[in-house]
Amino acid sequence: MKEFAVFWGCTIQSRFPFLEKSTRVVMDALGLPYREVDGFTCCPEKSLVNNVDHGLWTLTAARNVAIVDEMELDIVSPCTGCVSNLATVASELKVDPGKKEEVNGLLKEVGREFKGEAKLSHLVPFLHDEVGVNTIKARIEKDFSGMRFAIHYGCHMMRPSHALKNDDPLEPKKFDNIIRALGAVSLEFPTKLMCCGQGLDRVDQHDMALHMARIKLRELKRIGADALVLCCPSCYLQFDNNQFLMEREGEKFGIPVLYLTDLIGLGMGFQPEDMGLSYHRVDVGPFLEKWERGHSRPSPAATLTGELNVEGAL
Repeated sequence: MKEFAVFWGCTIQSRFPFLEKSTRVVMDALGLPYREVDGFTCCPEKSLVNNVDHGLWTLTAARNVAIVDEMELDIVSPCTGCVSNLATVASELKVDPGKKEEVNGLLKEVGREFKGEAKLSHLVPFLHDEVGVNTIKARIEKDFSGMRFAIHYGCHMMRPSHALKNDDPLEPKKFDNIIRALGAVSLEFPTKLMCCGQGLDRVDQHDMALHMARIKLRELKRIGADALVLCCPSCYLQFDNNQFLMEREGEKFGIPVLYLTDLIGLGMGFQPEDMGLSYHRVDVGPFLEKWERGHSRPSPAATLTGELNVEGAL
């Protein structure tokens, strides 16, 4: 497997270091050849920076890609927004030679050149395509059979699809396939691909952001999801932090929010404290208790064997 740089982005390392820990634990356990790269800046964030100054947004993203171009590395990011922004700019520059020349003229002043050769991947499709669901499944010591998970893909994991080209943007399957490889049921529900709404918090629309979160959380409670599983720090912020704020005001949902790497790490045999689960604001205790109960019960095959071994049974 080719070496790759991890693009952590701003949110994970500044707000959720336990998600970084969880991701590192899984990448190390899988023996993935990742490298830390100095010099990355904010991707930059699309909904704010791009709307204020498209040229600055393009130049900043191109500079980040230029860094790995020079090192002949690819990028893998556990942040959907980061990889979507970088891939969007890379795609635009590849089909617009004039714009690419203009950007490279500016990058030349800081000794950089955008070539657009680096492959840019989000962690979920990377795990599915490059590591493989069978490899992940083979590393699971304690599966999640009997558990029902609701996946939240998030808007930017596979969109814009022309730039990312990593899954069907209308009927994505790769995240679901990984969940099934862990032994769990991946639930189907109407709001599965609905935007989390966290971007509304960034433009002073907090009540609307809560409304968006509430729609999905109500549905997950209705269908009996054991947890919401995602792989985007902004979506995590929306469903963990804002759910906690709603619960503090008396609106109880009780939907634990887990990063995909939390599940993979637990399944591999790491402990909840290894994955930083105590730092989640919504209590993950009920999820862990149900999971443990499922593994403490004897399997149907073991029960049958025990009954057959009783003297006089046959």
